[in-house]
Amino acid sequence: MKTIRERIIEGFVAQLESINQSNGYSVDIGIGRVYRGVPVIDQTNPPAASVWELSEQRSRNTYGGTVRVLKLRIESIIETRDDQHPMAVSNQLLGDLEAAMMLYDTAMDGLLDDIQDVAADVVHLPLDQQMAAVTLDFELHYTTEWGNPYKKA
Repeated sequence: MKTIRERIIEGFVAQLESINQSNGYSVDIGIGRVYRGVPVIDQTNPPAASVWELSEQRSRNTYGGTVRVLKLRIESIIETRDDQHPMAVSNQLLGDLEAAMMLYDTAMDGLLDDIQDVAADVVHLPLDQQMAAVTLDFELHYTTEWGNPYKKA
């Protein structure tokens, strides 16, 4: 049995794998190119994305549930063409990541209470590398039964 947290993160990864031009996005990441806790920007093996679990705050609500706020970071890197400026492509990548995650909110079968992007950074790489790289932080709000991380409250 998987915790609600694990089910949410697996869904997050699957949603990132759907980012490709055939699905209406500006950039391609694709299936098998999304990792968990792997530094993809330093490895420069584009396209790639990685999901990092940063922290989770917890509090009890008045109904006996545990309200959880999970912070996740996506880092991603893609190649650019000669006729593209890496900063412009980085902004497209940020837009695609944000759009995919907002769509993710509706695809999670009620597991999430809310999702919000809270920070975005463009990683400045040497222009001759022809790479666009970004990080994007999200807060995912969800509620479980008190003392039972396997069951949605």
